[in-house]
Amino acid sequence: MRTFILFFAMLAVLGCKSRKKDLRGEDPVDIGDFIGFFQDAPLPYAIADTQINRKLPDSLLISNKIFTQFVPDSVYTKDYGKNASPKLYAVGKIEGPGKEIYLLVKAATPEKQVGYIVCFDKEETFKTAMPLVRNNPDKSKSLTGSIDKRFTITTSETRKAADGQRYYKLNAYVYNNAGVFTLIKIESNEPVIPKEVYNPIDTFPRKHKLAGDYVKDKKNFVAVRDGKDEKHVLFFVHFDGGKEECSGELKGEAKLVKPNLAYYRQVGDACVLELNFSNNKVALREEQGCGNYRGIKCTFSGTYARKKKAK
Repeated sequence: MRTFILFFAMLAVLGCKSRKKDLRGEDPVDIGDFIGFFQDAPLPYAIADTQINRKLPDSLLISNKIFTQFVPDSVYTKDYGKNASPKLYAVGKIEGPGKEIYLLVKAATPEKQVGYIVCFDKEETFKTAMPLVRNNPDKSKSLTGSIDKRFTITTSETRKAADGQRYYKLNAYVYNNAGVFTLIKIESNEPVIPKEVYNPIDTFPRKHKLAGDYVKDKKNFVAVRDGKDEKHVLFFVHFDGGKEECSGELKGEAKLVKPNLAYYRQVGDACVLELNFSNNKVALREEQGCGNYRGIKCTFSGTYARKKKAK
């Protein structure tokens, strides 16, 4: 009889130890209780934007007070703002090869749902976190986050263009010994959209008779603006011959030696550039080597037509 009593007493103790604490309130818990609250998740693991917005049971809720006891609220305030208190759910737990622990957490408000991966080291100290997937109201796009059996974390986005073509962007990360997620791969078939060239003197005054924009196209132009007096002009020239050609860029002040002829010269700079203005055009000629400002197979030369100033 005594043996049976001891046996059932041991079962009761074990049952109490295995029963997970309720983390919805404000009762004190330790890090073991917190991590143990998360159920083990199998690998590979993947979640899509259509899944993150599904309602989870209240039994998985973690109060903000308990969550922020072990994880800084900056993990989700970047998405929700400093004063927001999204509902936090324990989604899953994965143990890494270095005994690090990945916790999968969902943060949710009525308008926004975001899935995060939160990492603790083997001493159960918080190290880093990153968003894995978020809800997506854009029907032309789909978002997915995943962790494979090699513990590579991948976030991907696919979209359908107006012409029916499907494009994707993919980023892959790994957790490293420094305690951060390192980006190891970027892959995309998105078309590259060329960016316009920034003109650093665009907003400068242009009252001088020669001031204006002299252009071939958006990547090949000469901007001329007022200098310190009538005998000087500021200029910025940018040219780009494309992938197989040469490109260059130079900003400086040119001195007028004749009403329509100016030279760029600077003490300590070997570059000498001639700017010849006539018939609403400017012709550039590289008089001395300006190789510091361009590729080796081209020079600052060419003629650019003056663009009419918009009213």
